[in-house]
Amino acid sequence: MKKLPLLLGTLGGALAGYIFNNNKLRAELAKAKDAEAAAKTLGKHLSHDGKKLAKEVQKFVESDEVQTQLKKAKTYVAKQADVWGKELQGYVDQGKKKMKRKR
Repeated sequence: MKKLPLLLGTLGGALAGYIFNNNKLRAELAKAKDAEAAAKTLGKHLSHDGKKLAKEVQKFVESDEVQTQLKKAKTYVAKQADVWGKELQGYVDQGKKKMKRKR
């Protein structure tokens, strides 16, 4: 339950930073006649800027450097999974030997 206030505080801080840094949005919010108009204005700006952000993130993820690092990470995880599997199999084998001795 402690995580909810932290999440709300973080989202509120992010939204406040977004509004403080966007002059056009601040001007439009100041001209809004009521809360509904302000919400529509905010939604319009968030949608527009969200699309821009999504395009930038997509370009970043598709970049050669990121793809190279992802391939390295996949290779590492595959190797580690093999190592962990062998270790686990060793523990299982040890357990089987101990069980046979006890019988």
